[in-house]
Amino acid sequence: MYGALLRLYPSTLREQFGDEMIEVFRDQMRDACERDGWVGRMGVWGCVGGEIFCTALSSRLQIVGISLVSGLAALGLMCSFFWAIFGQG
Repeated sequence: MYGALLRLYPSTLREQFGDEMIEVFRDQMRDACERDGWVGRMGVWGCVGGEIFCTALSSRLQIVGISLVSGLAALGLMCSFFWAIFGQG
């Protein structure tokens, strides 16, 4: 499953580090399971989710010329706008 999620990363990163990323993920999952069982595994997946979100989103936004900070700021403004219109009713 992690290997499939690597498709969300930029191709240059996948090509250069994909095999090592999979190996590190396996090691982290094994260590987490030995240490904390399924709770440890969920922690590893939580880190993976945050990393994929930041890396993949940042690279995709940069493709269209938007920095991650600008994209998140725009999202925040949009949410504030909709909250101001619909959230006070």
